[in-house]
Amino acid sequence: MKFVIIGCGQFGRALALCLTDLGAEVTVLDEREAPIAAIKDRVAFSRVGDATDIRVLRKLSLVGGDITVIVAVGEQYERNLIISAQLRELGVKNLLSRSVNDLHTRILQHIGVKDIFRVEDVAARQLAAHFTSEGLIRLRRMDNTHSLADVDLPAEWVNRKLNEVGLRDNFNLNLLTVRRGDVHGKQTDDDVFATPEQPVIDTPKPDLVFQEGDVLVLFGRDTDLQRFVARYKRS
Repeated sequence: MKFVIIGCGQFGRALALCLTDLGAEVTVLDEREAPIAAIKDRVAFSRVGDATDIRVLRKLSLVGGDITVIVAVGEQYERNLIISAQLRELGVKNLLSRSVNDLHTRILQHIGVKDIFRVEDVAARQLAAHFTSEGLIRLRRMDNTHSLADVDLPAEWVNRKLNEVGLRDNFNLNLLTVRRGDVHGKQTDDDVFATPEQPVIDTPKPDLVFQEGDVLVLFGRDTDLQRFVARYKRS
């Protein structure tokens, strides 16, 4: 997975680090040197440049290939609109733009941006999912029907192997990795998605044996994730 994040404010930074932790190749672009310097050693690529200049965008080679471009610029919504419009002009297919209000959303739609998100709405959905689905630690939407979710290991799966539990056959879910071990780091203002991290193990193999305290990183349809959490909800 390859992502280009334009805007390295608190949200852009947090998103870049989350995607990197999930194994994605992330490029971050911002016109300010300080935030890029702070993140350059933690992402695949970092660039300093004014994204409102279409020549800067062209240098990123955004057209072709499986690349998702995310315009994370928030409060400076005029810049967001210019950048989004120029990305549309360049023919970027997988484009997501951040919106700060309803008018901003309508203008983005008018220039042809289909995938629009508001950070507040994402956070609200995440909290709602957490409050209503015990065992679901964190939810990250990938599109209108699919999400990544961190889910507590069901108690009855301790000491069982991945190929014994029927995760894909019974729930149509894919296990991307497992968080295992002591939690490290402290939550800061940059942690938009908001929990300190456990280390992840390598790509799970069929004979992986689950351990008490494991957290599953799952990908699938929202309905299947909800069904899984409901099935193994802790009493």
